[in-house]
Amino acid sequence: MGGVFGGFGLIFMAACIAIVVLIIFAIVRALQGGNGSSASTPQGYAQNQALQILQERYARGEIDETEFNERRRVLGKSG
Repeated sequence: MGGVFGGFGLIFMAACIAIVVLIIFAIVRALQGGNGSSASTPQGYAQNQALQILQERYARGEIDETEFNERRRVLGKSG
């Protein structure tokens, strides 16, 4: 290993690759975070989960159509 960097060439190359990977990861993460999807926020996730539970209860016959529509309307206003 008598090159310009000596034994540190491999370490330097690995560090450069790691930095490039981290930069790409940060860019991808930033682009995904700004897409405005409500499911990515805790409140949006909770609202989607509440609507799913409501739909399941309606499908099982636990609530009637009037109650389903009223609760769905209320869930829509909370977001």
